[in-house]
Amino acid sequence: MSEASTLLKVEDLYVKYRSYWYTYHVLDGVSIRIKPGEKVGLIGESGAGKTTLLKSILRILPPQGRITKGKILYKDINLLRCSKGTLLEIRRKKVGMIFQDPLAALNPVFTIKEQMVDILKYIYKGSNYKKSDLENIALELLREVMLPDPERVLNSYPFQLSGGMRQRVVIAMALASAQELLLADEPTTNLDVTIQAQILKLISNLVEKRRLSMVLVSHALGMVRSMTKRIYVMYGGNIVEEAPSSKLFNEPLHPYTQLLIENAPKIIATKLGEGIKGNPPDYRYPPPGCRFHPRCPYAMDICKKVKPLLIKVNNDRYVACHLYAEKDMIKKLEV
Repeated sequence: MSEASTLLKVEDLYVKYRSYWYTYHVLDGVSIRIKPGEKVGLIGESGAGKTTLLKSILRILPPQGRITKGKILYKDINLLRCSKGTLLEIRRKKVGMIFQDPLAALNPVFTIKEQMVDILKYIYKGSNYKKSDLENIALELLREVMLPDPERVLNSYPFQLSGGMRQRVVIAMALASAQELLLADEPTTNLDVTIQAQILKLISNLVEKRRLSMVLVSHALGMVRSMTKRIYVMYGGNIVEEAPSSKLFNEPLHPYTQLLIENAPKIIATKLGEGIKGNPPDYRYPPPGCRFHPRCPYAMDICKKVKPLLIKVNNDRYVACHLYAEKDMIKKLEV
């Protein structure tokens, strides 16, 4: 893929979190790319580092989080080295993010109108918009996310709205700044199944309507498959597989991807999934080599010593697993 055709490119990104006693080695050399207009999925168990990756892109990690290595290129701008003004401009007018918990994203002591107008003031900083103009824009955004009685919603406090309505408000806020790229971080968390489907369908329609690129993080694997063209699978702070959505679900290559799909909830199933045996890695002391090897049914000696590289196995598929490396390369690494 040429640089000119890439909207977002994350290269070899490392992120650590520091606490009083420990350092947590979360992202361990993550690389992804998004083309203009492309819809990409990001799947994996809770704690895989998906939210950390999205927050790193917008540079909104908590104070204890630190990017120690890598590049985040938005078009030709390195977001890790650009000026604060350039970064704020991209946040205001290029990239929007839907957070997974609308209660945490909304301030409980201000009305939806007050919060949306404040965001719009930030987005349209330097313009001649009056407060009434910004209120009208907020109202149109609420209509766009199909909220019934948007005038009432605008004058409500977050606690006066249902979970699904709060999530639609958060989506409207994200759309205000997402003119090119939308980052959707588990946008259906804590919602019941019927509302989940409605919210994901709404996001899909709005992304198509606005011709946005999108990164969708979700545990609803069926919706990720239908809403995206390409999927990254993340485990223990690493990308372990990349493939077109249909191919990934029809023929998963990495042992982790196979187990993840095999144990996903299904409408019609002869038995309940037992889950993936073992526990995700402890980021304080991540295992050497492949971070999945303590849980992998196919683990070899090399898996415990050498981190596998993400290699191309055909034209559009990549996998980070020694099972797919050339035999002579494995012998060379073992020496």
